[in-house]
Amino acid sequence: MRAMKQQNSKIPAKRKQEKSAFRLLPLMIFFCVLMLSVRIGGLWRAFSASRGDAPSVLSVAALQAQSPEPSKDDIPLSKVAQHAAMQVANELPAQDKSFSQSELEILQKLAKRREELDIRERTLEQKVGVLKAAEAQIDAKIVKLKELERTISDLVGVYNEQERDRMNNLVKIYSTMKPKEAARLFNDMEMSLLVRVFEKMKESKSAPILALMDSAKATALTAELANKKTLPMPDSAQAEK
Repeated sequence: MRAMKQQNSKIPAKRKQEKSAFRLLPLMIFFCVLMLSVRIGGLWRAFSASRGDAPSVLSVAALQAQSPEPSKDDIPLSKVAQHAAMQVANELPAQDKSFSQSELEILQKLAKRREELDIRERTLEQKVGVLKAAEAQIDAKIVKLKELERTISDLVGVYNEQERDRMNNLVKIYSTMKPKEAARLFNDMEMSLLVRVFEKMKESKSAPILALMDSAKATALTAELANKKTLPMPDSAQAEK
């Protein structure tokens, strides 16, 4: 009887151990699956990094920002992602330095060429600015010259009008004088002025005066007038013809 009681007392203890073992089994399975997924993720990142298509630090950070708040079970995965991001960040400068010498020389030449083009562009812009300023100055001078031309033209017009008035007055005065008095004054008059007066006078007035003038003066006046128009002939000469 005592042996049966002891055996019966061991049965509940054994059942308790089986129940506790049954409860720990799912946790162990979950933990193993989690570690396996972490390991597979690490291997995949290492394989991707070896091919050169490893994710950038910004993409990992963006994925972490978009993902929901991690639970306690996700802490190991977050650490692995951070480690992979740091590894990629450390490998990127090494990839940037993997240019060959010829590629570096080409890049340097391109940078130098770009700098030369920028300098040339700035120089051309400066020259264009100088040309525009010079063009503006030339336009301003042209405007001033046109204004000066109009002023001179107006002054010349006024002078010519005044000169015509004075000449008309002289012609009128000599035309009203007696031919003998006019001939005496014309003998002492300058040839250029005498020619202008005779050109303005009517032939009926200038012919008698020319006949009474000094022969040398009359001959010189005749030569000057012959180059411009037909001479008025004296009445005595016309009568002889």
